[in-house]
Amino acid sequence: MIKAVAFDIYGTLIDTQGVLGQLTQLIGEKAVDVAKTWRQKQLEYSFRRGLMRDYCDFSVCTRQALIFACREQLIELDSADIQVLMDAYSELDAFADVSDALEEMVSSGLHLYAFSNGSKQAVERLLQHADVREFFTEVVSVESVRSFKPAPEVYYHLLNVCALPSAEVCLVSSNPFDVLGAMNSGLKCAWVNRDSAAQFDPWGIKPHVVLDGLTGACHKLQRLDV
Repeated sequence: MIKAVAFDIYGTLIDTQGVLGQLTQLIGEKAVDVAKTWRQKQLEYSFRRGLMRDYCDFSVCTRQALIFACREQLIELDSADIQVLMDAYSELDAFADVSDALEEMVSSGLHLYAFSNGSKQAVERLLQHADVREFFTEVVSVESVRSFKPAPEVYYHLLNVCALPSAEVCLVSSNPFDVLGAMNSGLKCAWVNRDSAAQFDPWGIKPHVVLDGLTGACHKLQRLDV
């Protein structure tokens, strides 16, 4: 029986593309390309640091990825502009389907956990800004084990916080690497495919359920017990 649901934050509950407006104001027509590379490099840098055992706060990966993405487009931002974008990234909004879905899950008796590469302080700020913090039992950050998803110790830490066996915890994430990492550690998993063009990695492993959003997700996750 699924008793707890852990939600990835960036890209799953919180719309990281919300920074695009601020980015467009600063750099114009190259904003879309910069935003795409920014997100890709942010994750790549966390992967590298995880493998190197060279942990840093996720915000460092985010800042360095932003600088790389801009320089790739021959854009050199000053420190003030970089800080404007970093501040915008820390106050993003939730997707429109999030609040109602979380409320339904809590009402059904599920315990919800926010589970992120971001620091606990950063995630608390995001959830408060998005007005959804009240739905979560706890914020679980990788900073406690000083590594990043998809390292196994990150998911074992989540299970320790939940104080539940892996079969009773479901991860919900829009990031295929996160889903694969969690499944490798024995968790049930739901992939939120918010982009119809997105592809799941062809590793011969499929998520337990695929969602196109969070509306109706509560019922689908409960059916994992059937």
